[in-house]
Amino acid sequence: MKYSIRKCKKKLRHVYKWYKKKKKTIPDNEKKNFENILNSLSQSIAKKDKEKSKKLTLELEKLSQKFLKKTALDKFIDAFISITIAIIIAIIIRQTWFENYTIPTGSMRPTLKEKDFLIVSKTSFGINKPTRQGHIYFNPSLIKRGDIVIFTTANMDVENNDYMYFFIIPGKKQFIKRLIAKPGDIIYFYGGKIYGIDKDGKEIKEFKNDKWFTKIEHIPFIRFEGKNLFLDKKQVGIISNLIISQMNTPIAKLTLSASGNYGKLLFNKNPPFPKNFSPSDYFDIWGFKNYATTRIVTKQQVKKFYPDLIYKNAEYYLELTHHPSIKKIILEKDFFGRLKPNLSYYTSLIPLSDKNLTDIFNNLYTCRFTVKNNILKRAGTNNIENYLPKLQIPNGCYEFQKGVAYKVDLLGITKKIKKDHPIYKKENKKIVLLYNLGIEMNTLFSTIEKNQNLRPSRYGYFLNGSLYLMGAPIIKKEDFTLKEFIKNEEKRKKEEASIPFIPEDLEINKEFILKYGLKIPENHYLVLGDNHAMSADSREFGFVPQENLRGRPLFIYWPIGSRFGKIFQPMHQLSSSSIIVSFIVLSCALGWMIYLKKKYSYPLKF
Repeated sequence: MKYSIRKCKKKLRHVYKWYKKKKKTIPDNEKKNFENILNSLSQSIAKKDKEKSKKLTLELEKLSQKFLKKTALDKFIDAFISITIAIIIAIIIRQTWFENYTIPTGSMRPTLKEKDFLIVSKTSFGINKPTRQGHIYFNPSLIKRGDIVIFTTANMDVENNDYMYFFIIPGKKQFIKRLIAKPGDIIYFYGGKIYGIDKDGKEIKEFKNDKWFTKIEHIPFIRFEGKNLFLDKKQVGIISNLIISQMNTPIAKLTLSASGNYGKLLFNKNPPFPKNFSPSDYFDIWGFKNYATTRIVTKQQVKKFYPDLIYKNAEYYLELTHHPSIKKIILEKDFFGRLKPNLSYYTSLIPLSDKNLTDIFNNLYTCRFTVKNNILKRAGTNNIENYLPKLQIPNGCYEFQKGVAYKVDLLGITKKIKKDHPIYKKENKKIVLLYNLGIEMNTLFSTIEKNQNLRPSRYGYFLNGSLYLMGAPIIKKEDFTLKEFIKNEEKRKKEEASIPFIPEDLEINKEFILKYGLKIPENHYLVLGDNHAMSADSREFGFVPQENLRGRPLFIYWPIGSRFGKIFQPMHQLSSSSIIVSFIVLSCALGWMIYLKKKYSYPLKF
């Protein structure tokens, strides 16, 4: 066995430590022998005498085996102390300096994908309190709109957010999202984009200029109905007071009668609304009326549920559900037997040509899904088999991004699929299936019923006169079908007192945003996932308290490939908190090295 100077030094430290612990158990005639060898070995190591150090180390090992044998209790205590110290150091480093982070879901695709490994800086905005919310030091000026941030879910309305660090220390899960707006910002959603003014009343130019806003599609809600809470009955003839929440914040209270009509509507006058907020209906809040939930329906389904909306004899139609209203509330039970208030909606239909369906397929994005024996499942879930679509695709794990199909291996590495693969076979039924169920992978979302609450996470909106789906202009403004659709919508408006879903030239200025916008509360931040269709973010759990912010990712180190390295977010200069924490850590490490060198320098102390 080779005995380098380094190994001899390590052996010296180990035996020296245990000799001092067990000195009382060693016979007096052997103590002198131990101390002579330890001192001699210390001197030979200092002189870098390799041969002599090796000889003395072998002698020391023999004595150790005879007199310094560890009992089972010694081994347990030694291991316990070592593990405890290692965990404490690891926690402090992870909480205050940097940590490894693995992406668990597709909420940030395509920027960050499932099974990506990142290095996260915990000093980007300040110095965190270890194992606790809050900061020892925090500088809000270091936060930029567009930053990707890590935050703890402690004291937030997030289900199943308990987590065990190192499998023994209880804590809360951390999420990663893109920071959109700061405290005091007022924002409005239109055409997949965001407009806003800051707390000083100035235009937020980042929304128009920065690529992490211009190249990413933003939707202001997950579900039109948001979260609902029934309060106790207080009066005869009144069944309940209903609280409707969006951004996990109460925005309206309705007093419901037994007939389902409301007696009183009260909009919340505190954030998330600015002081000048004055909507005419639910659909006015921060741009809801500019968006529709969509799915593709068949001619037979249209004849059954929307006989008056057929404009021509097409095989498929795009169903647009829009302008949610609280003027008529219907209480119904959902698929799970829960009593739910059903807002009233307006529905429009656009006939789809084969070209429209091909354009949808060429811009398709989906969740990451697995195929086994032609049955699709959303990756990472165990769905009920009867709820799963069937498709003729070879077994494997797949995803679509902007019409491009990828195969995903066990390590999360994606590879483009060649165009001759069966997954690219353009069949209208397959296009409809992947559009309607490509996010949820659950056939409940394709069920067509009037006042249906479960709608796929597919959203439509107008931008520059064209109808956008999945971030792409699927039906362009010069398309004859779209022109005919707009004429029909205008006609319905006159004949049926319906609200049409047509392009609007809104002047989104300061006054408009103050009237209809979303205001971010003090000491809170709005965060959204880049993949709005698959992201539980501020639209679900609300605004993130400042004290929950923990850091930002620096770079992707796995998988190796084109996405390796920098992350799609604003650049930051080295912060003072990063310098301070790095200096403290390096000083501690240097101090420990000096201590060890001094402790084991000649002469050793017994």
